[in-house]
Order: sequence, then structure tokens, then C-alpha cells
Amino acid sequence: MSKRHLLLILLALILTACGSISGGSLGTPTPAMVPSPTSCPSAIPVASPTMTTTATATAVSTPTRTPTPAPTSTPGPEARYRRLIVVDQDEQWLYVYENGAQIRSMPCSTGKAGEETHTPAWEGKVGYYVGTFFSFGVYADEGWYLFHHYGGMLIHSAPYLIKDGAKVYQDLDALGVRPTSHGCIRLPPAEAKWLTEWDPKGAYMMITPPPFTE
Repeated sequence: MSKRHLLLILLALILTACGSISGGSLGTPTPAMVPSPTSCPSAIPVASPTMTTTATATAVSTPTRTPTPAPTSTPGPEARYRRLIVVDQDEQWLYVYENGAQIRSMPCSTGKAGEETHTPAWEGKVGYYVGTFFSFGVYADEGWYLFHHYGGMLIHSAPYLIKDGAKVYQDLDALGVRPTSHGCIRLPPAEAKWLTEWDPKGAYMMITPPPFTE
């Protein structure tokens, strides 16, 4: 057999083998079963964080202190009388009040120490108008009667003597400084005149105790 015949036979065998393969003894290769994608598993439900309501703090009433009222000073006697005259023997000073307000103050001189010459503590209403009078060898103007104590107690101007037709006042330096009278209450002449113009009749008057042991 010639080489040509052999080549033809070999070629035929090869073609036959190829036909068997293409005929499908092995069959059309089935595509690999690729698992169809499945839907992702549902996410495990996570509870939405709920807003925890913070409890509102209960208002606690703060105990309140009732304010202690500020101490008020006790009203003085000027609040009790519509018109009042106060003679302070420690100060040797006289105060005049009207409707609770002080309207005037002035120096004075009360009675010097002695059984019949001191000015005792006293309260009462101013009496009648005496005017000018003469006592203990001297004159005094604008006298107003107060009460009786070893004789009449008055409030009046400083005493004076008349020399060459002029008034010469005595003990003016004692006014507002020291007791020097025989029991009456002496005032500067101008203040005694003012008091008369104010008309003290019926006004309440208070005289504090003398500044020395009786």
C-alpha cells in the first residue's frame, strides 16, 4: 500500500472521530448550573431605638422664709399730741412739735439744784399767758404759767434789769449749757417771743427729770 493510501485512510479516521464527537455522543455540554442569585435574606429587624423620655424633674417647692419685719422704732410722744413741747433737762434744750414734726428747737435753762429751785419732771398742758412780770428782783417777758411747785413754775424769757431805759439780760451764757433759774424755764428773748406768737396755750408739755439727784 502506498503512502498516499495510508494518508487517505488516516485522514478518514480522523474525520470520523471528529464527527462522532460533534454528533453528540458526549452531548451538548450543558451549561453549568449556576445557582440563581437568591434575594439577600431579609435583614434581621433591629428595633428602632425608641427615645426614652427623660422624666421631668418634679418641681420641689423651695421652702420660703417669711421675712422678719424690720424692727420699727416706737413712736415718740410727738406722735400722740398735735402740739407738743419737750424740755430735755440733760441737754438744757427745748423742742417744739406740731402734727408729729419738729418745727423748732431752742436752748433753755432750767432750775438749779436745790430743794426749792430745781425744776421737777412734769407733764401737762401749758396754762394761761402771764406776759411781763417781776420776780426775785428782775423782770422777765413772755411768761406762760405751767404748774405750781414751791410757787408758780413758768416758761419765759431770760431775766433782765432795766438800766438807762434798756434791758440788760442776765445769764444768757447759761442758756443751753446749765441750769441756773429758780425753777422756771428760761428762753432766749427772741425765742420766748416766737413761742408766744405760736400760742402755746393748751399745748402738751413734757419736762424730763433734772440732771442731778433731787
